Amino acid sequence: MRILIVEDDRTLRDVIARALSESGYDVTIAGDGARGDALAAEGGFDAIVLDWMLPGMAGIEICRRLRDAGDHTAVLMVTARDEVDDRVLGLDAGADDYVVKPFHVHELLARLRSVIRRAGSQRSSRYLAGDVVVDVRARTAAAAGETLDLTAREYDLLEFLVRNAGIALSRELIEEHVWGSRFESASNVVDVFIGRLRRKLGENGVCIETLRGVGYRFNAR
Repeated sequence: MRILIVEDDRTLRDVIARALSESGYDVTIAGDGARGDALAAEGGFDAIVLDWMLPGMAGIEICRRLRDAGDHTAVLMVTARDEVDDRVLGLDAGADDYVVKPFHVHELLARLRSVIRRAGSQRSSRYLAGDVVVDVRARTAAAAGETLDLTAREYDLLEFLVRNAGIALSRELIEEHVWGSRFESASNVVDVFIGRLRRKLGENGVCIETLRGVGYRFNAR
């Protein structure tokens, strides 16, 4: 997934970019409003992490311009403004959510995943990766035209892998997204569920690639 970060504070920008890159996102950065506006207008991003106060053009104005152009890319606003009126103003401008400075990077990652999920469900309910199809609204999956008999947790895991096809996903990220928390370091729960999915996917099980020391990646054949 491609994420655009528009933030003029270099230190904060680097921290966010590093965290997103380590989580498997493809990151593009901009240090001012004008550059951020130009990149956002080009499109192709799954989400934008957008600072409210920027030199050249305010983040809230960038957000308004996107929405006026009919662009519904998920926008997570980063702001030092904590008044209710400011929050309402940001949401009315089209932001999907916001985080208030100072914040913990894990909070930003969680909110970013949330706005991406919401935006994705609004754009499409079906995800296709090779012979594997996942229908988010129906919570069903099929491989090579055959419906898969999955438990709720197996479905959640497959959906996460297919939504992020081609992206390296750490075990920790999978745990947090699918189970809502991280297990003890010795836990092999993710590996067990990956094994189950591979068996149920049959010939398509090879699409789930093991990345030694990292986690897994879904590579559509």
